[in-house]
Amino acid sequence: MIPEAWIPHRREDGELIGWIDMTVAEPLLVPIDRLGRRLDPVDEWHDAEDVLDEIGLRFLMDRYVVEEEGRDTVVRIAHVYDDRIVLSTALTDAVEDVGRQIVVPFPAPDSLWPTPN
Repeated sequence: MIPEAWIPHRREDGELIGWIDMTVAEPLLVPIDRLGRRLDPVDEWHDAEDVLDEIGLRFLMDRYVVEEEGRDTVVRIAHVYDDRIVLSTALTDAVEDVGRQIVVPFPAPDSLWPTPN
């Protein structure tokens, strides 16, 4: 669930792209991306907004690795909710690439990380 201390930050079109936490590192502000991952603290509110605006939602298009049952599985993010993240082993949008779903808690657990480029 989303902590009450997290203040939502949205794009111009109203889409939620993250939060700003004013309490966890006072007097610094902590931007938090849409997966609930804390980013580096900043001094000013507009700096926190800039960090989130720069990241946006494009990282949702990346491939990730999730550790499950002692093995690494390459996945992509299918859906992000306020209490869970739904991953898919289907790495393309092709009809025949059905894959399977893996649900992890929100915020994203340490067992989910971006694949190396």
